[in-house]
Amino acid sequence: MAEGSSSGNLSSSKSLMWMMIALFAGLAVLLAGGLFVASRAVRSVGLSAASGQGTVRTPAGGFRLEKETEVGPGLPIYPRSSLLVPDDNEAAASIKQAQSGIETSTYHTTDTREFVDSWYTKHLSPEFTRRDAGDQSVPAFFKDARVSENDIAFVAERDQMVRIVALSLDSGGTKISLVRFSKLSSAPEQSPAASQSAPAEPAAIQ
Repeated sequence: MAEGSSSGNLSSSKSLMWMMIALFAGLAVLLAGGLFVASRAVRSVGLSAASGQGTVRTPAGGFRLEKETEVGPGLPIYPRSSLLVPDDNEAAASIKQAQSGIETSTYHTTDTREFVDSWYTKHLSPEFTRRDAGDQSVPAFFKDARVSENDIAFVAERDQMVRIVALSLDSGGTKISLVRFSKLSSAPEQSPAASQSAPAEPAAIQ
């Protein structure tokens, strides 16, 4: 009887030991798998940042990638807004803007303009200067950027780079226009007629 009881206890101890070993092995495999997935995710984000192709999307939001020579004040996107796709009537104007080097993204929100104005006042960098709707001093480049004098606009200039956040009253809420362009690329080109208006001087007769 004693030998049978001792043999049963030994068998139970071995079974418990193997169960503990299997448990720790499983935990080790899960930990290794988690570290591998995390390293791949970090590497993927790093490669996306190195490629410099547009925007990196993360759970915290979207981040625009820029070259060192293009770094300027950022244009955060209002969180409760949706991207507006231009209709047929606006498509031609949007294409013309893009060809002249003016990048524009338009969003719409049902929030009031006062609320959106307050949000951008807090989230834009100090490089931005706020221009209230109806102000008399209107920058000349507002026309090319299709920014109305009735818009509330935040403007930042660094060297030749210009960025604008324009807030327009819209049906059912506020339209937000994020504009970015270079003064050099958006400058109107000299027409051929103007370049040929001055007659060439006759060559000197030897």
